[in-house]
Amino acid sequence: MPTFPRDDAPDRPHDAPMLHKGFGLDQRLRPQDMTSFLTPEADLFSVWHLGIPDVGDDTWSLTIGGAVTRQVALSLDDLRALPQTEITSVHECAGSPLAPAIPQRRMGNVRWGGVRLSELLDLAGTEEGAAYVISTGLDHGVYDSTYHARYEKDLPLARALDGTTLVALSVNGVALPVRRGGPVRLVVPGYYGTNSTKWLTSLMVSDRRSTGAFTTRYYMDPPADGSSEATPVWELAPNSCVVAPLDGEVHVGTPVEIWGWAWASEPVASVDVSIDGGQTWAPAYVTSRTGHAWQKFTLSWTPTSVGEYLLACRATTLSGATQPLTSRRNRVHQRVVFVGQKRP
Repeated sequence: MPTFPRDDAPDRPHDAPMLHKGFGLDQRLRPQDMTSFLTPEADLFSVWHLGIPDVGDDTWSLTIGGAVTRQVALSLDDLRALPQTEITSVHECAGSPLAPAIPQRRMGNVRWGGVRLSELLDLAGTEEGAAYVISTGLDHGVYDSTYHARYEKDLPLARALDGTTLVALSVNGVALPVRRGGPVRLVVPGYYGTNSTKWLTSLMVSDRRSTGAFTTRYYMDPPADGSSEATPVWELAPNSCVVAPLDGEVHVGTPVEIWGWAWASEPVASVDVSIDGGQTWAPAYVTSRTGHAWQKFTLSWTPTSVGEYLLACRATTLSGATQPLTSRRNRVHQRVVFVGQKRP
């Protein structure tokens, strides 16, 4: 039997049995397939680092501890009895932490339902000096040739208390499937999916960040823009994708609509579209944002000559952040379409 190095986290006394061991990925849709405002749950990508635990509704529980005035323990029935909230938000994978600059184009737009994390923290009460909430899942196993006793992430306490972060029980109106992190997962709208801990079992309020591998070794971007420090992969960088037109649907002299989706941690203020791979740009119309959902952009285009065209889109946020043409996880999306002869 192979042995693996262990991270520095101790074993839990009662590790959950696993339905699936090790890393896994299920990606159903590419950008051209994302034609619906709301992504069907069955079509939404799934990623797991350590495997999928076997956990039932009757055995699941959540504890809230650390720098709190009282420790809280909740069953699934306890959570269901609390006020429920729904939030529609973009769910995007940050990509592989082993190759963070390579775009993966794994995203969707879904409606999460559950209890506001701020309400649960109010039940526990946070102590003075608290700055982070550390979330832990029931999954455990081998990733990157190392055994990890838990999947653990953190987020700033201010983000946890802002009223949008959910301890989620449903997606698109149905109970969370096990492969989606059910029965309960964390959901942090405006943050990459890696921060939305699946199979959530504990929340610990702390005055410092997690020391686990998934916040120190993985999902930390190297220093950039003159900074000397690595930065956590938290907030969604501005991103966008071209959904239509498809290759073979465009003809000389016939108007066609170039459209797609744009999103970021903050609202997208503008989207520029290019038909020549980024040499020239034209402003598109962008819908306003609802909640943390993605925003649709459209631009009418009437091709004047036959040939290959490289369509591209570039989103810019209210604060001026925009997408790069260089290799980053949110690099400008491009797609080739061939313009045919005018239809008879």
